[in-house]
Amino acid sequence: MINTDMRLYDYFTIGEVDAYGQPQLPTLDSIPLGQIKMSINISTQAITDNIKYKDCSYLGLTKDIVNDTYIIKYENQLLKVLYVNPKGRFKQVFLAEM
Repeated sequence: MINTDMRLYDYFTIGEVDAYGQPQLPTLDSIPLGQIKMSINISTQAITDNIKYKDCSYLGLTKDIVNDTYIIKYENQLLKVLYVNPKGRFKQVFLAEM
């Protein structure tokens, strides 16, 4: 059932730091580094007990390699990977709007 929800999404990574020490963030017009196969769903529950999940508004499941430097293009917005739970066959990915 999860595999039927899987789609290919373009992804970017956080770039080099600029002269001010801030990381360069991609825009919707940026050239993607590749594609990741993931099922993304809107989170209907706010998780406030843990600081890692505080800003999470989307949950994703994937078998691909992903870490917290990834930014995923979902429809017409960019989602930043906040935290990855790698336990099990699928990786549970917590995403926040940028």
